[in-house]
Amino acid sequence: MGSDLSRDAILQRLTTQFVGRNLLYYPITSSTMDVARKAAREGASEGTTVVAEEQTEGRARLGRSWINPRGVVAISIILRPEMSQLLCLTMVASLATSRAIERAAGLKSTIKWPNDVLINGKKVSGILTESALRGQSVDWAVIGIGINVNFDPKAFPEIAGIATSLSNELGREVSQLDVLLSLLNEIELFYLALRRGEPIHEEWQNRLETLGKVVQVKSGNDVEEGYAESVDSDGSLLLRRPDGSLARFITGEVTLRP
Repeated sequence: MGSDLSRDAILQRLTTQFVGRNLLYYPITSSTMDVARKAAREGASEGTTVVAEEQTEGRARLGRSWINPRGVVAISIILRPEMSQLLCLTMVASLATSRAIERAAGLKSTIKWPNDVLINGKKVSGILTESALRGQSVDWAVIGIGINVNFDPKAFPEIAGIATSLSNELGREVSQLDVLLSLLNEIELFYLALRRGEPIHEEWQNRLETLGKVVQVKSGNDVEEGYAESVDSDGSLLLRRPDGSLARFITGEVTLRP
């Protein structure tokens, strides 16, 4: 199939109110997050979206790199939420990604806390959020999302055992344009729901594959083990320690314990 992405193709079929309306499209760039951060600092409107078919310096959480050959949909979106909504952007992004995959490819996915999207236990999407504050308010926030659409993870030994793609799961290529348009639409829907004060964490919790399992959580220099019991309305993980006490994690890295 090859890529069916282009600036004109995206804008012709876009149905959102504001997400993606100001579109910065690149066949190749260093990092959509870097481009979006610069645009946000320069006052770009809310919903401004950076799309790249290929990134040479893609980034993931915890300072890791993100492999981004052609066949990966990579976007970064500028938002300007209230301070109380900032932590919830991770939920917006992962929910939107999971639902967009279902709508565009018909594949069921789950979310590994806090924001990895999995299909059959393998990572199909990674999410990164960054923000800047001005006094007691949010100046800007950027959501970065990468979805493995049409590429073979086996071609990259460092991720072959832990990653998948939509085409790998289906045995055929998928329209990157359909995935992108679904993603932009779902992001806007969940973001507006968040702005209205709707409890989006309930659907997010239902999609989490982490809950109900014994896990290890690494957050900064702290490492805890326990039972992943629930999540707060802001997405924080509630971990029941072996002694019965409860630990709360805003972010971290989760691994399953045997």
